[in-house]
Amino acid sequence: MQKTLTRLYLSIFTAALLSASSAVNAQDYALPDLGEESHQIMSPAEQKRLGEGFYRQARRYMNLLTDPELNDYIQTLGRKLVKAGGLPPNSFTFFLIDDNMVNAFAVPGGYIGVNTGLILTARNEAELASVLGHEIVHVKQQHIPRMYSQQKQASLVNMATLLAGLLIGGQATEAAIAVTSAQSQANQLTYTRLFEREADRLGIGILANAGYDTEAMPVFFNRMQQATRIYDGNVPEFLRSHPVTTDRIAEAKARAADYPTAGKNDETLFQHMQAKIRSINMEPKNAIRHFRDNLQKSDSTSHMADRYGLTYALIANDNYVAAVKEARYLLDKDPGNPLYLILQAQLELKLGSPDQTLKHYSKLYERYPNSYAVNTYYAQALLDLDKTAEARQFLRKASRKFPQDTNFYQLLAQAEEAYGNKADSHRASAEYYYLFGEYPAALQQLKIALSLADKDNFYVQSSISARIKAIRLEQKLTSSK
Repeated sequence: MQKTLTRLYLSIFTAALLSASSAVNAQDYALPDLGEESHQIMSPAEQKRLGEGFYRQARRYMNLLTDPELNDYIQTLGRKLVKAGGLPPNSFTFFLIDDNMVNAFAVPGGYIGVNTGLILTARNEAELASVLGHEIVHVKQQHIPRMYSQQKQASLVNMATLLAGLLIGGQATEAAIAVTSAQSQANQLTYTRLFEREADRLGIGILANAGYDTEAMPVFFNRMQQATRIYDGNVPEFLRSHPVTTDRIAEAKARAADYPTAGKNDETLFQHMQAKIRSINMEPKNAIRHFRDNLQKSDSTSHMADRYGLTYALIANDNYVAAVKEARYLLDKDPGNPLYLILQAQLELKLGSPDQTLKHYSKLYERYPNSYAVNTYYAQALLDLDKTAEARQFLRKASRKFPQDTNFYQLLAQAEEAYGNKADSHRASAEYYYLFGEYPAALQQLKIALSLADKDNFYVQSSISARIKAIRLEQKLTSSK
C-alpha cells in the first residue's frame, strides 16, 4: 500500500512542483487526446482503487477534520459542483484536512482534499467553489493518468522518491526534491501548465452552471498573486501547486466575462462554517474574545455566524449558562435552522435533559435523514444515554448509508458489544480498521468474529469468510504495487 500511495500522491505534487519551477510561458495549444492511452496506463477501476487506497492512508497520516457539520457542508457543496460539471453527484468524495495552509488537491477516483486554511482564506463561497471546481476538472479530465502516460515507468521512481519525503515532511522533503531529476522537470513543464489552464477553463464553466459568480475565480487568483509577494520564500502550498501568473488571471477574467452575471449567493452557511473552524482551532478563551470583538463591530455582515461560533467556544470553555443564552438568541432569530437545532440538542444533552435531546434529534432525523451531522449526533446521543438497542439498529443503517465513515463503524462496534453481540462487534471493528488500511488488524477482527459466530448460521459464516477472502486479496494486490 505504501508503494501505491507513494506513486499516487507524488504524481499530484510532482505536477504542481514542475509547473511552479520555471517562468517559461507555455504555448497555447489544445491538449492532446490521451484518453485511450491514459486508460491503458491506469484504468477507471484502478483509479478508483488507488483513490480508495489513498483515502485510507490519508486517515492514518493526515490530520483529517471529523467535525460533522463541516463535513456535511463540504460534501454538499462538492456534490453541487460535481453535478454542475455533468458528473454523478456521488462519484466524488470530499474530505477536510485540519491545516491552516491554503491548499486543495485532487486524487484519481474522485477524492478531493480541502485544507481548512482554504475555507478561512476564501472571502465567499464562490471563491471556495472556484477552487473545488478546478480540482474536479483535474479528475474529470484524467490529468493524473495523462501524466502517467507521458512519464511512463522511467520517472515513477523519481516520483516515488519525492513522495516519500512529502509524506514525512521537513528536511526529508527537501532531500527528496533534491534527488528528483531536473531533466524530468524540464520535460514536463509545458504539459503540466496546460493541465492548469484546462482546469481553469472548464472549472469556470462549473462555477457558472452551479449559479456562482464566475468573477470569483480571477478575484481569488489575483489575491493569491498578491500573497506571493507577501510570503516571499515561505509560499503556501496552494501557491506552489497552483502557480498564479498575470496571464492566468487575465485569461480567467476574460472567460468570466463570457458568462452572465450570477445573482448574489447567500453567504450565511459559508460564514457559519468559517466560524465553526475558528471555534475548533482557537483556544476557547481566545475564540470567545475573537467572536465578541466581531460582534461589537457595527459593520459586521456575519453577526449570526459570530454568535454561532461564540456558542461553540463557550461550550468548549464549559460555560454552559452563557452558551444556552446565545443558542436561544439564535433560535429566536431562526427557529428552523438545523445548525441551531443541533446546537440546542447538544446543550440539552450536556445539561442533563435526555428526553428533550432525543426528541429534538428524532425530529431532525425525520427532516434530514441523509444528513451526516444529524446521523452522527443522534447515534452518539443514543449511545451516551444507554439506548443500546436503538443505537445498534440506528448505527447499522448509518454504516450502510455512509460506508466510508470510520466513526459509524467504531460506534457500531461499541453498540454491538454493549448489546452482547460480540461477533458483530468484531465485524464492525474489522471494517473500522479496514478503512484505515490496517489489513492485519481487520483480518484479526474477522477471524475472532468467525470463531464467535453461530456455527449453524451458514449465511453469517459464509459472509465473514467471504469478507476475509476479499481483504486478503486486496492486501495482496496492494503489497505488490
